[in-house]
Amino acid sequence: MALTKIGSSGLDTNAITSDKITADSITEAKIADAAVENEHLNIKIITDQTELSEVAADGDFLIIYDTSAGTLKKIQRTNVTLQAPTVSSISPTNVDSKDSATTTTFTVTGTGFTTGTTAKLRNNSGADISFNTVTRNSATQLTCVLNNALITPEGVTDEPYDIVVIGGNGLVSVLENQINVDQRPVFVTAAGSLGSVLNANISTTTFTIEATDPESAGAVRFDVVGGSLPSGASLNSSTGVISTFNAVGADTTSNFTIQASDVDSNVSLREFSITVLAPVAQSFTSSGTFSVPVGVTAVDVLVVAGGGGTGNQHGGGGGAGGLIFRPGFPVTPGGTVSVTVGDGGPGSGPGTGQAGNTGQDSVFGTLTAKGGGAGGAGGTPTTNCKNGGSGGGGGGARPSNAGGSATQPTQPGDSGTYGFGNTGGTGQASGGGGGGAGGIGGSSPGGPINGGIGLAYTIADGTTPVYYAGGGGGGAHCNPGTAGTGGQGGGGAGGSHTPDSQPGTAGQANKGGGAGAGGGTPATGATGGKGIVIVRY
Repeated sequence: MALTKIGSSGLDTNAITSDKITADSITEAKIADAAVENEHLNIKIITDQTELSEVAADGDFLIIYDTSAGTLKKIQRTNVTLQAPTVSSISPTNVDSKDSATTTTFTVTGTGFTTGTTAKLRNNSGADISFNTVTRNSATQLTCVLNNALITPEGVTDEPYDIVVIGGNGLVSVLENQINVDQRPVFVTAAGSLGSVLNANISTTTFTIEATDPESAGAVRFDVVGGSLPSGASLNSSTGVISTFNAVGADTTSNFTIQASDVDSNVSLREFSITVLAPVAQSFTSSGTFSVPVGVTAVDVLVVAGGGGTGNQHGGGGGAGGLIFRPGFPVTPGGTVSVTVGDGGPGSGPGTGQAGNTGQDSVFGTLTAKGGGAGGAGGTPTTNCKNGGSGGGGGGARPSNAGGSATQPTQPGDSGTYGFGNTGGTGQASGGGGGGAGGIGGSSPGGPINGGIGLAYTIADGTTPVYYAGGGGGGAHCNPGTAGTGGQGGGGAGGSHTPDSQPGTAGQANKGGGAGAGGGTPATGATGGKGIVIVRY
């Protein structure tokens, strides 16, 4: 039986339904090329699907069109990436309001700057400011030009501005607080304590405060606007150097506020402090070692040797120990200095014709103070006095005996501040006085037979003058004879003739005083005072 062709008009609507088409009856081979066009597809195959309300799972698939193959493909979600750009920096980071009539060109760096990437600024109020032009130079750089007036209107304080980069895929990256207007100077020096000033270094210690102007290489001015600098200190307004400090009696901390200002009168404030340390004095009454503190490069030193002892029988006074005062003596920070403190010279025993003994030297590093000269003995036979440090010993009485000379030398360039010494007095009717650091011993006859005066220094506590290295007084011979007084600075007093054989007084310890001589016959000699070394820094 022959088949009759039926046209589409001969078919009832819905005559062919999906349940009347067997599985696999329509295959790709039975569909002609281009038989199914876009307009023949029902869009509901997409729009009628339920949209995911959560992030697609890693195992889900997306349908994409592969333009190179001309086919639809499925791709796992984990293989699909949408990358936001990243912003690393923008330069410059400041706009000067005085340049509001001009433009600024900013360079933005980062990664992922795909085709179509653009940028803008955002102020602290959340409002966006568009650049006049944005040029994508590469995947890592944008060049953005801005009319300065857009962010520098008078009275506006919406800085700092964020830089916002929008990638070609619409994803956004923000680098916050990047652009300032009229930025203030930036301190380089951290706030707080700048450090301490040692007394030994008050003339050489300096501190420097640093700040930079972000807008230019222009100079920054520094001024003290609160509190006060340490006593005597000054601030260089151009360099920020603080120098020249006065000594203090107690550790003193000064707090102050420094203002850094630029040429446009933008200012920054920062608080600092400096502590000036009171001098530290270390006294050595016996030999030892001085440990130099870290940071100390020079010290003031007083070195006094042991005083001279005296002879018996109306003898001459002992000479004072040698004295050296050396300010600014150089030392090595963290090092050590050897110290020797000399003992006073012993006096002679009872009897006649025996002189005393010279005191021992005191030493601080390379400084050597010579021991005081011994006082001579009077009577028959007589024994001459001895030369010594700050004072030669006084001559003994009867017959005339000259005093000893001083052996403590002055040094070139240090005259008047370094070494001191004076001769002992001549003995005749009574013993002569021992020489002191500040004066000669008294002679007989013709005047008091007192020991020579010492010298005064405030090195021990910084304020109180204390005398050191006084000569010992001469012993009286004539009855009634007047014995010599000890020189101010530890000199011992001489003994009188009445009652007979009155002994002299020992020199004062730790002053280097010369011993006083005994009066009458036979008188025992006295011992000179021990020396001392005082270091102040």
